Amino acid sequence: MYFRGVLRLSESAIRILALVCALTALAPSGSPRAEPSAELSAAIEATLVAHPGLVEIQPGDRFLAGVDDAELEALLTRTARGEWDASTESAVWVVLEGFSRESGPMAAYGRSLTSQLAGAAAAGENPEALRALARILGRFLEDPSHEYSILAQGLLSEKIRCGAASRGDDELVRRITAQVNPDRELDRGGTDGTVADRYGLHERADLFSVAARGKLIAAAGYFGTVIVSRDGGTSWSVPNTGTDEPLYAVAFGADEEIWAAGRAGVVIRSEDGGVTWTRRPTPFDRHVFGLHATAPGVVLAVGDYGLQLRSSDGGAHWACIPREQDVILGRIASAGPDAIGAGEFGTLERLPRGVPPGRRGVLSGVPPDLYLFDVWSDADGVVGVAVGLGGAVVRSEDGGATWSRVAVPFERDLFGVGGSGARVVVSGEGGLLALSEDAGRSFRRMDSPIATVTLTDVEFADAGQVHVVGSRGIVLRSDDGGATFRVARGGGGS
Repeated sequence: MYFRGVLRLSESAIRILALVCALTALAPSGSPRAEPSAELSAAIEATLVAHPGLVEIQPGDRFLAGVDDAELEALLTRTARGEWDASTESAVWVVLEGFSRESGPMAAYGRSLTSQLAGAAAAGENPEALRALARILGRFLEDPSHEYSILAQGLLSEKIRCGAASRGDDELVRRITAQVNPDRELDRGGTDGTVADRYGLHERADLFSVAARGKLIAAAGYFGTVIVSRDGGTSWSVPNTGTDEPLYAVAFGADEEIWAAGRAGVVIRSEDGGVTWTRRPTPFDRHVFGLHATAPGVVLAVGDYGLQLRSSDGGAHWACIPREQDVILGRIASAGPDAIGAGEFGTLERLPRGVPPGRRGVLSGVPPDLYLFDVWSDADGVVGVAVGLGGAVVRSEDGGATWSRVAVPFERDLFGVGGSGARVVVSGEGGLLALSEDAGRSFRRMDSPIATVTLTDVEFADAGQVHVVGSRGIVLRSDDGGATFRVARGGGGS
């Protein structure tokens, strides 16, 4: 989620904001929360009295809330003075994400990125994560090219009262939203895809993940968006997925089976190459960041707070795979007969098809609090490359048992990696693209056709094609194994 505001926040203020979000909205499911303090309750009551149209939100209700700069500044000031204890108070202004006049609701890779960073930072386990989060948010807060406001949107897990929220009053939601963005209105989120369809949000939705099999390509992103191409990326369709929730992961199963998953345990499946989709029941509400399909109807899902589950019947039932540590796992890469998952605290773990989970790799010359977001492995499962914050690239030559840092000529945060044979491409913020022609031993930066977006994932397809996706619905395509790229979708491309 991008935090964008006219208010210019200091790095310390951003850190406070990160902690507030992490300790409230991003707490693990089932975590106990104390009742609001008397001061907070009084402030909420006063707001409700001043705005009689506001409603009390019940557990499970969706809500949309506007927060102006003055309110946000007051919250941060109170926190800085020690007057707000985010660890014991139920927060009112939580789950913040930007709302840009240019393109409507904004969220980048950040929906998973910032939740991972803030979650670890709030637990006091990863100071570097907090610094990285402040750095990322700071870039957008100080960007003078946009007008920003703050919007809150989420799903409550317990009863609280919110000073600017609606359970069912569409007109109230429109009034709140109009204050934030006079140029566009937004209804409450739904589960049938109609909200995003109505406002054309799919066309510019941030894309987080891409998968390909031959000429069939699928990419998933915000607003429940899945885009599908059957001709190698020349043309694209946008099917109705039945959800407006962000989708962080997409993976191919057998034949034309495609899986996608994302926020709050949403898992959807297509058996006809992405034409139609069905929601699969899940016994969890944690975010899913990685998927790995191994056989017809068989899929492994990993994500928030140690989430690791496996279904063998097309998602009808799920078996929990116990883990020793509740680390967040991001994307998964096929590695021979198994898979490798990457995540927080430098986690690089071999994931066998059975249970229990496999061994963790040993990192050499890499900070223990390194954040890794994506991993690639060759077809034999021997050579692997993983990427993360601060231009981090690590490489393994022994099936993921040990990993060492690779020197690269860039320091930007990296979110995507993909490869085929000796060619490996990495992608990141600011349109960064880099190519290795020696299986990840060295990289050189390439000219990017667009430098104003974050490139979040890389996928190699057949015949030397490489597809890269990113924010604002961008899709880049290479027909020469990653040597050159052009815009294939979004960004003014064809």
